[in-house]
Amino acid sequence: MITKSKKRISAEPRINNLWLPILIGSLLFSLVLIFWWSLRQEDRADHRDLVIEHAKKLSEDIQADMRSRIPALKRIVSRWEFDDGTTESSFKNDAGHYVIDLPGFQAITWIDKALHVKWIVPLAGNEKAVNLNLGFEENRRVSLEQAKNTKMPIMSKPIDLVQGGKGFIIYFPIYTKQGYDGLISAVFRIKPWLNHVFRTDDIPNDIDEFKISVTLDGIPVYTQTGWELLQQSSFDANAAAIIMGHKIIISCRPTKFFFAHHQNNHASIALLIGSILTILIAFIVHLFQKTSAEAWRTYSTQNTLEFEIENHDKTTKDLKQTSAQLMLAAKAGKIGIWSLEIATNLLKWNERMFELYDVPSDINPNYETWATALHPEDAEDAKGKLSAAVEGKGTFDTEFRIITASGEIKYIHAAAKVERDVKNNPLRMTGVNWDVTEQKNIEEQIRHMATHDTLTGLPTLKLAKDRVRLAFAIATRKELMTAVMFVDLDGFKNVNDTLGHDAGDIVLKETAKRLLSCVRKVDTVARIGGDEFLIVLNEINSKEDLNKIAANIVKSIAIPFIHENNQVTVGASVGIAVCTASCAQHDVERLIKEADDAMYSIKKTGKNGYAFAENDFAKNNF
Repeated sequence: MITKSKKRISAEPRINNLWLPILIGSLLFSLVLIFWWSLRQEDRADHRDLVIEHAKKLSEDIQADMRSRIPALKRIVSRWEFDDGTTESSFKNDAGHYVIDLPGFQAITWIDKALHVKWIVPLAGNEKAVNLNLGFEENRRVSLEQAKNTKMPIMSKPIDLVQGGKGFIIYFPIYTKQGYDGLISAVFRIKPWLNHVFRTDDIPNDIDEFKISVTLDGIPVYTQTGWELLQQSSFDANAAAIIMGHKIIISCRPTKFFFAHHQNNHASIALLIGSILTILIAFIVHLFQKTSAEAWRTYSTQNTLEFEIENHDKTTKDLKQTSAQLMLAAKAGKIGIWSLEIATNLLKWNERMFELYDVPSDINPNYETWATALHPEDAEDAKGKLSAAVEGKGTFDTEFRIITASGEIKYIHAAAKVERDVKNNPLRMTGVNWDVTEQKNIEEQIRHMATHDTLTGLPTLKLAKDRVRLAFAIATRKELMTAVMFVDLDGFKNVNDTLGHDAGDIVLKETAKRLLSCVRKVDTVARIGGDEFLIVLNEINSKEDLNKIAANIVKSIAIPFIHENNQVTVGASVGIAVCTASCAQHDVERLIKEADDAMYSIKKTGKNGYAFAENDFAKNNF
């Protein structure tokens, strides 16, 4: 037992030179502040980049939405011009599908030659606009005359809708064989349209990270609830989109929840640790000064030793407590912790790692235990990144799949850091694993919903176009033909008019099944409109293959459908456009248009059949 003597051998030296530890502490703390400020500025820059990225994404969403709507509206005009006119019921049926399928339309109308609104879809809520003379309003009259004279679609400036709210109108002139036959107008109600594009109901949401405001041609047309409550800051970001010559500016302003979600405590932690180290270093300097007194050295050394022992015991206790807390946190977060000894390839796993890899806990894991569990498609990349990190050529922060002993496939996110000796040789690697399978599954479901029709489960037009481009690539590589079939149901309107939309939905879903049964698994069947389907055929060897597929489609669709003990009969008009390796640079839109034109030729000559597009390839080969 150590006892302290009360007898003083010599007087304790008086140390008054405090300027040295204060100076060192001030310099170190200044460096800590500079480092803290740089980290904080980096965090702000990262936040700003995230806001800009979000604004650009919203701009791209608006442009993508308009690219899908305008061709759909043009098809109504094309049918009108092709049939040299139309009936009110046909117009309302065609327009009704787009109003239902594409939220944001206030109305789709027909304006006669005298600039009077004659037909409106939907009529409900738009009664005031029936027989409205658009020629009395200068702005609308100018846009109408411009569309008529240029024979091109024209988009108006922002207007106040009769029904209330902001909107704009796109006018599509109609020219039949008899000449000018009025215009089709698509009236957009901006707020529900942008709510659909931005996928929001514009209701207060405490977890919303952004608030959005939109101007059209410099006029405010859309503001999310809560925008006015947020002060303008340097984090605000704008992105522009040009639609038919009109400029849309999307302003994105982050909320407090954005900063909470993307909070980075590195700067604060650095400041705290730096301050502690500064104080500790200054204190050590001060202790060193005190030990300069020779007569007090023994006593000072004894006190310092006792202090260090006490501090070591406390540190050991704190370390054990912190280690226990970390283990509890890892267990609660279902995080696997591992360390790899580089020289021996031996692994140390915590309990969660054995659960993740479905390995018995009595097994001593090594590098091969991990490597053999990797999915064959991900193994080379994962092992390469691990080796690169060990060699100091990269960091190990990646995702890969594993296959457990039971055959289950899991997605794993892994990150690790390499410990090195004084000569920079790798000693060990310590890291974490956690299961992100559920997150990956949710992301896959969202991607599927964004590219597939909700009624039939078939791909949409956007995905179908991607498949056409892929088919071009295959045609080039294998020197085979690629074909696109445009299928339109004959008599489908009569099904909706006589038996109702429920019967129509049954016919569409059954049609999807029959079309799929007529093609191979490598082919694609997509629904691109109300009763319109697009089929992408890969690796076609001959025209006879196409004749057989098209004949099977016409024959299959002609088989009566059953709805509530009633037989429902429709037909199919099929247009076929063909491309080979020599035309693999063919424009996708052009190939689809050729198939569409071929389909209309069947409509014109009797329906319920198929025809090939009269393009350069068909003339030279068919």
